[in-house]
Amino acid sequence: MKNYRLASLEHTNHCELTEIWNRCWQGYYYNMSFSDEQMRVWRDLSQASLENSIGIYVDNQVVGFSLLSVDGSDGWIAAACIDPDYRCQGLSEVLMRTQLDRASRLDLKRVYLEVLEQNHALKVYQSVGFAPVRQLNLYSTQVRTDYHNSASRIIPLRSVHVDLYFENRSRAFKPAWQRREDYLRRHINYFAVLNMSGTAGAMFAGEKKDILIDVWSASAAGAAELISALLQRSNDPFSLINQPKDWIFAFLCTKKILPSAIQLEMCIQVT
Repeated sequence: MKNYRLASLEHTNHCELTEIWNRCWQGYYYNMSFSDEQMRVWRDLSQASLENSIGIYVDNQVVGFSLLSVDGSDGWIAAACIDPDYRCQGLSEVLMRTQLDRASRLDLKRVYLEVLEQNHALKVYQSVGFAPVRQLNLYSTQVRTDYHNSASRIIPLRSVHVDLYFENRSRAFKPAWQRREDYLRRHINYFAVLNMSGTAGAMFAGEKKDILIDVWSASAAGAAELISALLQRSNDPFSLINQPKDWIFAFLCTKKILPSAIQLEMCIQVT
């Protein structure tokens, strides 16, 4: 495709970014549209740097974008998308190579991203050098009612200071980007719990502190204890993003709680 240019998104204002986001994500596997407020929350969480993010411009309109977040020597492609009217024209590869050039100039050592396993963009990421790291599982499913209001004993969890939570978690869990400590700490009204032995934990956020944003365990027994306790607490669907194939994943499988979608965590060595 001719007559396009690539440039930083640094001069893009919030309303423009929301419009670009909603237009480019049309036709995706899930509804990705954001209100202005949802976009504001997402930007606070992702900390995507518009100065270091790349847009594809045609006639001064952004028809594709890549948003880059930075954490020390690591980068993360927080989102990348092409306007439906401009797909299948080779723009995704050009966009990624330009974004990686920017990452290199920032002296980043690694860049990460996550992609749905059925997404055609997976081939583009592989073509520019990204390699799979591990499978990440997404859950959004109604749990069978026999897990709720159970007659079995209530499993206690203790509320703990977030510093203790992350100290214990660091011994047992390597999170994907959206489950890294700094990312989770940006959530509003979060709180953390551990099991009584401190070998498994969960973190919640939101106005009612009821949105599960992190869960981990150092053992099969800890996973069974923690997940059983969580399922006793709520009648809401079980929702969680980016859970690797670990003790939590294994226990959920035994209870027939299966991922609703699977992503691949991918990484490229930049410098």
